Amino acid sequence: MVRGPISMLIVGAILLVMTLLVTLGPRAFEGILPDYVIDMMDGTTMGGSSGMGGFAGMGGAAGEGDAPTDFLRDGPDGLEVTGPIAALSGNRPVFIRDVIDGYSTKVGSDVPAELTTIRPISGCRLTPPLQGTAVGHVTAGATGLDLPILTYNDSDLAAAVQVFVNLYREFGKAEVRQPEGLAYEVYDVAVTETRAPVYLVLESFTRNRIWNIHLAPGARIERVVLLGGVQSGVANLDPVVPVEVLPGDALAACGIQPAYALNPGHRFFEVLANGPGSYKEEAEVTFAGMQEGIAAYNTWFRDSFGLRADESRAGFGGTISVVGPQPGEAEPKAVYSSIQGARIRMTQDAYVEIRGQVAPGEDFAARVIAIATTFASGDLANLRQGVEF
Repeated sequence: MVRGPISMLIVGAILLVMTLLVTLGPRAFEGILPDYVIDMMDGTTMGGSSGMGGFAGMGGAAGEGDAPTDFLRDGPDGLEVTGPIAALSGNRPVFIRDVIDGYSTKVGSDVPAELTTIRPISGCRLTPPLQGTAVGHVTAGATGLDLPILTYNDSDLAAAVQVFVNLYREFGKAEVRQPEGLAYEVYDVAVTETRAPVYLVLESFTRNRIWNIHLAPGARIERVVLLGGVQSGVANLDPVVPVEVLPGDALAACGIQPAYALNPGHRFFEVLANGPGSYKEEAEVTFAGMQEGIAAYNTWFRDSFGLRADESRAGFGGTISVVGPQPGEAEPKAVYSSIQGARIRMTQDAYVEIRGQVAPGEDFAARVIAIATTFASGDLANLRQGVEF
């Protein structure tokens, strides 16, 4: 575990800045940083999907080349996936077709056969891998592959009601706008390791995540640990395999802050190298804090799972990572398992719904309208008259 009070508040703040830079870009700091710094950081946006996003064919600009490395770009906002590649351990790219058969990203209408609720663990200690187990470590950000499964709470409903009321007062139209992030996003994990049982550490950087597991013939899973995010779960995993969950708020409460080095081409290093005067000095202090945070996370990860986080990580963006070696010509690949008809074990919020399978009046939009109608004393027309909400 992370030892001692190593100024985690300072490190946490610095890493929050890193996260905002990677996910939102420099405009996240308007009104905080000087215009000069923001303009320098803004730079010229490169094509393709950035940071933790998807790859070309899913909205990004297609890359060109014959090797997997040709589709991984060192971009100013993070590594950019511009083609059909997956991440191996150590963030080495490989063509998806070389590690899994039947792969598909069409999940928007996939409905599982069974949803089983699991709960996060109590405390901060996770069950360690057994001796002789192969540890696989995958990280994932946004993929854009939303399932028709939502989970949300009363705070989400309240925020949506406020938007609904504002729109109704302005336009007189009963329109519910669903907040982003309520749907579970899919990220795929192809397991090609067959020489030993596999202990999976799956680390999410988005709100709601379902990890879809695809096994090569002979692959065995010992245990799955889900880190980060808000709600998370696994699909197509044998029901006898234990699953432990430590979400983002629990990690923070345990003094654990995931931290990884920025890619060499990240715009931060331009500021670090060319920022004027005090800005350069501040960037140097920030960089030192980054290094401290990375070292602290590596220490915790090694103590928990037996290897460093940055060396074992498979996940530079896109939609799929690989645990195990790239199969040779005579070796079996992982086999794609659909979410349709699958079993899913997951954590969930106060409400869960599957689009198309919700009783009348119980879906997100109906709940928002019902709450707004109650506040309007039974008649939405009262909202146009300025009823306090």
